[in-house]
Amino acid sequence: MSAIGRLTTIGAIAALALAAAVPAGAGGSGGLVFRPPFLPAGKVGVPYQVVIRVSRDGHDPALGKNYPSYTVDCFGATPTGGFVDDCSKLPPGLKLTATYSSPSCSPPLQKPHCVLISGTPKKAGRFSFDISAPDVTSLAVRGVLRLYTIVIAA
Repeated sequence: MSAIGRLTTIGAIAALALAAAVPAGAGGSGGLVFRPPFLPAGKVGVPYQVVIRVSRDGHDPALGKNYPSYTVDCFGATPTGGFVDDCSKLPPGLKLTATYSSPSCSPPLQKPHCVLISGTPKKAGRFSFDISAPDVTSLAVRGVLRLYTIVIAA
């Protein structure tokens, strides 16, 4: 890897770490907002469903951008700047649908981008995972990570 490539990777890691440390939406009106800020608890054997809405000023973050690969999904960052699939950290029995659409969600892009977490939990515990959303307004940062936790009772 070239020196420029290493610097780009280091800068991306630092920016992702900073983005993950700052609460979503804390960067002012232009920042990404993840709603709800916390996920409700669940119970083993009881159906669970929650919609996470990601927006910038109330709209899909890709609104007005030429960004064909825009996705919100459960990804985390590795120490080397790569991405890992955090869906494996969801409670057993739950899955994430990254292309969820409803009357209050995109499309069209004038509505928030939504993902759905649903299923029937099979195991009690505390499960933490990252939801990532590309930051299409930044040249240096390609994503914002938001840590979520679901507590499943027995």
